[in-house]
Amino acid sequence: MSKLKIIFFGTSSFAAKLLSYLVEQSVDVIAIVTRPDKPRGRSLQVLSPPVKEISQHVCPQVPLYQPAKASTAEFVEVLKQFQADLFVVVAYGEIIKENVLTLPRLGCINVHASLLPEYRGAAPMQRALMDGVKKTGITIIDMVLEMDAGDVIATAELPVSQEMTLGDLQEGLCSLACPLLCAVIKDFERGNIHKTSQDRSKITFAPKISPNEEEINWTLSAEQIHNQIRALSPQPGAWCRVQVGKEMKRLKIKKSMLVDLEGVPKTNLVFNKREWIVACGKRALSLLEVQLEGKKSLLIKDFLSGYNSVNIF
Repeated sequence: MSKLKIIFFGTSSFAAKLLSYLVEQSVDVIAIVTRPDKPRGRSLQVLSPPVKEISQHVCPQVPLYQPAKASTAEFVEVLKQFQADLFVVVAYGEIIKENVLTLPRLGCINVHASLLPEYRGAAPMQRALMDGVKKTGITIIDMVLEMDAGDVIATAELPVSQEMTLGDLQEGLCSLACPLLCAVIKDFERGNIHKTSQDRSKITFAPKISPNEEEINWTLSAEQIHNQIRALSPQPGAWCRVQVGKEMKRLKIKKSMLVDLEGVPKTNLVFNKREWIVACGKRALSLLEVQLEGKKSLLIKDFLSGYNSVNIF
């Protein structure tokens, strides 16, 4: 059984972890394609994508490319030279067009962080948490032109607890995806691949999170806000405006807990050195971890030790 020659497309930290695992398992990754470096944050410091960073540590000898667009005729010629058997795409961040999809002998596969056909799109983990789902998972599909619409090759499910944040979910799904992807690659090597078409009646979508979805609306129920908080934690973070002394600042809420109390939305129902409970449209939230603008993230007891009063606006 000969090893497949694989080109890996990926950008995010999720993709970086899968790439690292493939290299550890001696999968023959012959080239890596990721997105260009770009400025991030308020400082606009130019940073490399996580896949580039991890590749420099685990496989510096493997050629790495950062095309502005992977589907240009010039870059397609670069890819052709490798004569790859399979392209593996994980959170790459660009639509892969037909002139790329048709290059490898066995086609292109995609690792998607949901149980397709649910949550097709750019933010499946965030949208699943916002919706308060009880389970999600990993789906590996055959790539086609329509977004996340290819036949299903393999799936694995993960239960989702009410406390799970985006960071927790990413870690759990990555633990599922790594061995699942290796098993699929071995099945390709054996010529033992079985595909199932997606049920189009069950399609849902997961569009990218927009900045206006990050601000907390305290008139919503505590459950809705709690789901928003965990879907955006640790990054980019759900936030609200607070008054600290005479200053108005943003406060990111990283973790919360549902509480069976009622009150006028935004009101501090409890605020002492140990606990901060805020009323919502229905029920209330106990804030467990917060980050004040310009400060580091703190557990609530550490945060409260520095303030006598903080009011939400």
